[in-house]
Amino acid sequence: MSRTINVYAASVGSRFGQEAENFGDNLMADLLEGMFGLKANYVKHGSAELLGVGSILDSYYRRKKGASVPLLSRRPWRTLHVWGSGFMNENSAAVWPQRLKFHAVRGPLTAARVKQRLPLGDPALLLPRLWPMRGIKQFAVGIIPHFATLPLFRDRYASSLPKGWQIIDLLQKPKEICELISACDVIVSSSLHGLIVADAYVVPSRWVAPENSIKGDGFKFRDYEAQRGVAFSPPVEFHEILSNGIKGEDLTVSTPSNQLLDQLVSSFPFK
Repeated sequence: MSRTINVYAASVGSRFGQEAENFGDNLMADLLEGMFGLKANYVKHGSAELLGVGSILDSYYRRKKGASVPLLSRRPWRTLHVWGSGFMNENSAAVWPQRLKFHAVRGPLTAARVKQRLPLGDPALLLPRLWPMRGIKQFAVGIIPHFATLPLFRDRYASSLPKGWQIIDLLQKPKEICELISACDVIVSSSLHGLIVADAYVVPSRWVAPENSIKGDGFKFRDYEAQRGVAFSPPVEFHEILSNGIKGEDLTVSTPSNQLLDQLVSSFPFK
């Protein structure tokens, strides 16, 4: 029988798991089972024992709007393990009812803020070890709008896309998303995890601005960019991509090394 790990994800709520969720929020269940033979049980802040994929290190701070934990909510006898998470915002804090134990974080900017030397890397970089790259390319361009902006994006652009351009819906099952990303020659994404998974599958990518506002002040992009070691081209509006095309000099890719991936696996706290 698989051991169950209590995992926090940003979308945890009364209906979590009953309908499609954001790509990043879904990933830990597949990674835990496929990589480590564990089962994820998604829980709220005070019951969690693992923070994994996502810009959720400051989630308690952001949701509770403060850097303190009420006395009756404190769980200092519990340990909350951090493996690959990062901050959403520049000036937020890693405040939780439990005591935090860090094993790995997304990037060096997060590591500097928690004042620890740690293995770096988003756990989504491990996905090709779970679901290997597809051998045949099916699409010239895969477009990954942030899930919160997908309906607006479709309304604006779905009918005018060039042949061979495919919209990838982040509310599909994670395995389906990874198969689509690996089947593209190029990825254009306003989602951070779209860019991360493109790197994981060695697909050149272009960062584009979302169609409307999304959470965060850009820290998560800077944090991952510092880890990948290759700067993204500054984001542009998608209508500029349609008008001007995708220029090769604006595409970037950073293949995660086996050393980075092995360190990330080795740092996993539940074995």
